[in-house]
Amino acid sequence: MKSHARVVIIGGGSLGVNLLYHLTKGGWQDVVLVEKGELTSGSTWHAAGLCSNFIGNHTVAQIHDYTIKLYNEILPEETGEKSVFHQCGSIRQGFTKVEEEWFKNLESRSKNIGFEFNIVSKEEAKKLNPLMNFDKARIIVSTPNDGHVDPTSVVMPLSKLARDNGAEIYRFTQVTEIKELRSGEWEVITDKGSITTEHVVNAAGCFAREIGAMVGTNVPLTNLEHQYLVTETHPDIEALGWELPVCRDSYSSAYIRQEGLGFLVGPYEMWGSRPWALGGMDWSFDRELFEPNLDVLMPFLERCFELTPKFEEVGVKTVVNGPITHTPDDNILAGPVAGLRNFWNLCGASIGIAQGGIGKYMAQWMQYGQTEINMASLDTRRFGDWADKKYCTIKAIESYENMYAAGAPNDNRPHGRPIRCSPLYARLLEHGAVHGAVQGYEKALWFQTESVLRESLSWSHSEAIAVAGEECNAVRESVGVIDISGAAKFRVNGPDAAAYLDRLSCNKLPRVGRISLTLFHSPNGGIMCEMSISRMDENDFYLVSAIGSEHKDLHWMQSNAEGFDVNIENLTDSISSMLITGPKSREILQQMTEEDLSHENFPWLCVRNIKLDSAAVTVLRVSYAGELGYELHMPSYQLLSIYDSMWRKAEPYAIRDFGGYAFNSMRMEKMYRAYGNEFTEEISGFEAGMGRFIDTSRDFIGCENLKSRQQNDYSIELAYLVFDDDIACECYGNEAVYYNGDLIGLTTGGAYGHRIGKSLAFAYLKPEMIDKGLEVTIETSAGSRSAHIEMDAAYDPENKLLRC
Repeated sequence: MKSHARVVIIGGGSLGVNLLYHLTKGGWQDVVLVEKGELTSGSTWHAAGLCSNFIGNHTVAQIHDYTIKLYNEILPEETGEKSVFHQCGSIRQGFTKVEEEWFKNLESRSKNIGFEFNIVSKEEAKKLNPLMNFDKARIIVSTPNDGHVDPTSVVMPLSKLARDNGAEIYRFTQVTEIKELRSGEWEVITDKGSITTEHVVNAAGCFAREIGAMVGTNVPLTNLEHQYLVTETHPDIEALGWELPVCRDSYSSAYIRQEGLGFLVGPYEMWGSRPWALGGMDWSFDRELFEPNLDVLMPFLERCFELTPKFEEVGVKTVVNGPITHTPDDNILAGPVAGLRNFWNLCGASIGIAQGGIGKYMAQWMQYGQTEINMASLDTRRFGDWADKKYCTIKAIESYENMYAAGAPNDNRPHGRPIRCSPLYARLLEHGAVHGAVQGYEKALWFQTESVLRESLSWSHSEAIAVAGEECNAVRESVGVIDISGAAKFRVNGPDAAAYLDRLSCNKLPRVGRISLTLFHSPNGGIMCEMSISRMDENDFYLVSAIGSEHKDLHWMQSNAEGFDVNIENLTDSISSMLITGPKSREILQQMTEEDLSHENFPWLCVRNIKLDSAAVTVLRVSYAGELGYELHMPSYQLLSIYDSMWRKAEPYAIRDFGGYAFNSMRMEKMYRAYGNEFTEEISGFEAGMGRFIDTSRDFIGCENLKSRQQNDYSIELAYLVFDDDIACECYGNEAVYYNGDLIGLTTGGAYGHRIGKSLAFAYLKPEMIDKGLEVTIETSAGSRSAHIEMDAAYDPENKLLRC
């Protein structure tokens, strides 16, 4: 065994071996993989091996598309062997309006990835699979590039290619301990010896929690049992002469494909799923399977009989029942672990064979600090310690039981909630709040009225849009309040605080008592963080960013603090906040303080420590809603009292709570960008239209890369779209944008602007196409929509209302 290596990957399943291969392809040969059993042990060896392009998450769809190319094209080319990938295609049936809308949304998203996604008739579907019943289908999709593969038949050749490129693999070698060394390196201790390494990757699959515990970190995943069965030969399959496509649907909650000359059927039980090894993994577990339990599958197998009647005619030959990992949101855990240096997760895949290609993007992340695709939804740092075992188990059950459920943007499931709450949570429930969870944090989406108590699942306008309009109008006409506690909050201070933040920030730091918006970039120019920075003193700063990037932002700041005498404190849970905004907001707040809140004394983009009633409050004169407004930040224990006091003062002004639906509407009207939508790690602030916030006369991280981008043409640039039709459907991100029939980009998201009466969206387009008034077409879940490009905000473009 080597004593030193650049990278040690723990786990020899699909993900670990794929990463090993791609690291060597990227030029890192000094890499090692350690596996306690044989390669593909754990979950890989018994997986059904399905690879599908029908995926709701755009990033995961990109990964699946690459994975299929890797298995079917790249691997045969590099080995000189025939492809082992069964490219039989896939069919997905939908039975409801929500599924019809969702399928059309996915069709639009597929255009920018480039795979085939065809909505077909029942007659066309019957030609593709003459053994399936499509009578009840409302919509059917064919993805002909899909298929399946025997996991071992691709993992083993990839491991050989990695070894040929210089990697080493140690099988039957168990990691027993991992130590962080003073040098910043890691010592990986095994039962065969120790390796000192710069990077450690936890790709341990079912054992990922145990590996994480060795370095004191929580890995939020749960193992669940999953079964599939293989039947005897059916003569109708034997007579076909060609392979049937893989078929999936929400009614049976199952996949069914051809295996040999029989069927392979794997239901995801919609109730009664079975978590496994909640007390921890037994290290002796390797390639074992569980006893078959067909009784729990029977309700779903009976539905499979309805959809594929021939399946009922054959006997069961084999039942495979093994463990599969699931995360709280059923997305893989990838990327650097918060709080640790060069320790990475690559685990938690419930469909790990199809996601093997993530190794390409994980290798880019390790080698270059960013990837070519947006990895935010897979970033392991999206979860904190709040994602405990109980939460993970409940959410994993949800993920499993809804594997083939219809997707909708307003789906608001109750599993594992609430787990992170604002001090206003109970009071807002009394006011009719309907909350949604963002990375576990409960945020009010809208407030029930006498006429609207619920919203139906939909990709079009739901019942709640009328309520959001009323909330927006209240803010415009008088005053509204929103709980904004669900944001990440940090304090940065110390002798070198200003120098440190100046090194991170692309924008100049604000003067004392002022606020600025900035971006932190990676050395390669990708946007790592979006921050508002309030300067409380020369070396004392208060930072606010998105709740979804709380731990990622903290990790980025900590990772770049070496050499600076600076303190970084996470205040997310100890400080809570609300925004009061609208033309009457100043008048109301003035009744709660002796401080002069006039515009002359407290202008826009200023920050003050002010006493409101009995509380010391940090007040920021900003409003994401685009009206006169004040963010009030204070210790969490004081928020409810100040909210109630303010409400009493504001009742004569017809104050109204408003939620995230209205807030998003108003930020879109103001042309305000959002992290995770318009700001992502694979693009820079220049592509995002943030040039006026970037000062390249200074030296900050990523500055040289940004200068080179200025001198070269961008491949994409952000555009602002105002819609010219009144179709009741919005953009949710990644919809295709066309000009005269040519694909020119994709959206990042949108909303209906209630104050202007039009739909709005942002989109990344080819820069040469961005011209005021240019008419474009967007393919949405409700069909084609017409819009044009605007260069300025649709609402109050001169910021007169903010400055008053």
